[in-house]
Amino acid sequence: MVTIARFSNIVGAIVWILGLPLVALSSVPFSSDATYFAFGAVTVLVGLATTPLVLAYPALSPAPAPLVGLVRAMGVAVCVALVVTGGLLVAGSTGLLGDKAPSWVPDAPAIGVVAFFIWILVASYSTRRSTILGRWVFWLGILAGGSVLVATFISALVSFLDPGFIATDATIPFDLVLVLFTWLCLPAWLIALTVRMRAAGRSGRNPDTTHEVEVASAR
Repeated sequence: MVTIARFSNIVGAIVWILGLPLVALSSVPFSSDATYFAFGAVTVLVGLATTPLVLAYPALSPAPAPLVGLVRAMGVAVCVALVVTGGLLVAGSTGLLGDKAPSWVPDAPAIGVVAFFIWILVASYSTRRSTILGRWVFWLGILAGGSVLVATFISALVSFLDPGFIATDATIPFDLVLVLFTWLCLPAWLIALTVRMRAAGRSGRNPDTTHEVEVASAR
C-alpha cells in the first residue's frame, strides 16, 4: 500500500495544483455550473488519490496503536466524504440531480475539504517522531492544515461579529497569503511524503515493516 501511496500522492498533488486555478478561472466574474463541476471534480480526484495514503498511514506513524487506528478511520471517513460530496456537486452541475440541486450540495465539498486539511494537521502531528518522514514533512503538514483552519476560523468569526461584512482591497493581501499557503503546501506535503517514503525504501527501511520498531522507540 505504501508503494501505491507514493504514486497516488503525485497524482493528488498534480490535481490540486492544476485544479484550483481552473476553479478560480471558471468563477470569473461569477460562480457558474462550470465552477461547481471543476471544484467537484477536483474534490473527487483528491479524495481518491489520497485514499492509499490514508490506508498506508499505520506504516508511517510511530504513534500508539489506538491513536493510529483513530487517525486512519478519520482519514477514511474524510476521503469518502470528499468523493461523495464532490460527486454530488458534479452531478448537480450537470443536471443529473434535476433542474435545481438541493441547497446544501454546493457547500458540502468545501466542508469535506476543510475536514481533509484537519486530518492532515492531525496526521502530521501524530507522525512528528517518525524517522521515515522527517521534520520538514511534519512542518509542511502543519502549514497546510493550519492555513485552512486559520482562514476558516477568521471567516466564521467575522461572520459572527459582523454578518454584513464585505471584503475590501485591504483584506486582499491577507487572503492571498492564506490561499497561497493552502494551494502550495498540500502538493508540497504530498510530494515530500513520496520523496521520504522512496528514500526509506532505497535505504532498506521498508515503511511497511518498520512501524513496530518506531512504536517501541517512541515509547
